[in-house]
Amino acid sequence: MAAKYNLQPNEVVLLKDEHVMHGGFWSSYTDELILTNLNLVLVKKGMFGNSKGNLTFPLNQIKVYGQQAQAVIGKAANDTKVLEVYFVNGEEKFAFQSGGKKKLNDWIGKINQVVTGVEAPVHQDTGMAIPGAAMVADVVNDTLGVFRSAFGSKAKVPVKVTRKCNGCGAPVSGSTGQMIACEYCGSSQQLRG
Repeated sequence: MAAKYNLQPNEVVLLKDEHVMHGGFWSSYTDELILTNLNLVLVKKGMFGNSKGNLTFPLNQIKVYGQQAQAVIGKAANDTKVLEVYFVNGEEKFAFQSGGKKKLNDWIGKINQVVTGVEAPVHQDTGMAIPGAAMVADVVNDTLGVFRSAFGSKAKVPVKVTRKCNGCGAPVSGSTGQMIACEYCGSSQQLRG
């Protein structure tokens, strides 16, 4: 029997990957990782595809600092790059069999977008091949910003909104596009403009 995750009525799949490793020394790339608008779900599978159950991590439990969800690229003991997600009650690490840093950045960007309403900037490696390349990149970015502002193109500023909770009707507030959890009933929802 294949492992399966049943979506809640108000839940949709945003990103999904197979051949994911989660756990300690004896784990292997057999699991499936699913990002929904409400949860990060690990579908545990055995070596032969048999179901071992699901681990569900609510997105409203991911720590946020400076409008950025705490999902980052980390390193495992064997120097493999892993997705590290910091929750209120701990940390989880996920390794992907293929895709490398690009796949990790895709997951980080999508997690940040769902949690905060803003896609995370792509993380740059600090080990640049050319000395001073980071400084040159910053100067070019600043120059492009000057041109954008001179020609009227402006960055989107998050708009603060207050709405009624879809679950209980209590007032909820935050930035447009942000995923929030109602303080009264705990239901997660995305704020619309």
